[in-house]
Amino acid sequence: MKRHRLALLIPDRLIRSGIEGLVKSDGNNRYEVIVFEEFETLLQQVRDEDMLLMDTSGSSIGTIERQMECLTERCRGARVIVISNQLKILHIKRIMQLGAKGFIYRDDLGDALLTSIDLVVRDVVTISSQAMHLLTSTNHVYMENELKPIDMQVLRLMARGLTVKGVAAELEISTRSVYR
Repeated sequence: MKRHRLALLIPDRLIRSGIEGLVKSDGNNRYEVIVFEEFETLLQQVRDEDMLLMDTSGSSIGTIERQMECLTERCRGARVIVISNQLKILHIKRIMQLGAKGFIYRDDLGDALLTSIDLVVRDVVTISSQAMHLLTSTNHVYMENELKPIDMQVLRLMARGLTVKGVAAELEISTRSVYR
């Protein structure tokens, strides 16, 4: 079984130690957890095949954009899962547009963490339940104007558990379009 490097950039020590404990207690020993205190240090040591769990709670979207640009420039194959305490449609949408492979709302962290990591390892884009509910809820009318109908179809199919390939087949579009 291949062991994956999981880089953590989680400023809050309590959350970071909880994540480390959860990943290590999984029992499968599939992940080598590496903790980074600062983004600059992470940039120097992250590799293309790494997965990065990054808490952006309290960060401005401008800071997140700069960090994501640096990451994609430095290591194109790294897979980023963003954890955030901001549950806003435009925030989630922008993070995913910047190339994140996963978004976990901080309140969903305990339930969604291991599943999200496992899905992203298999190149499946993942969004935690509360964030997905927000994105697919019909109560948020302005979201319909922000997202195209095909975007809504993709989100609904992913919420039902379809993989990227499954969504592409169902909608008869390319997997690249699903990621976009």
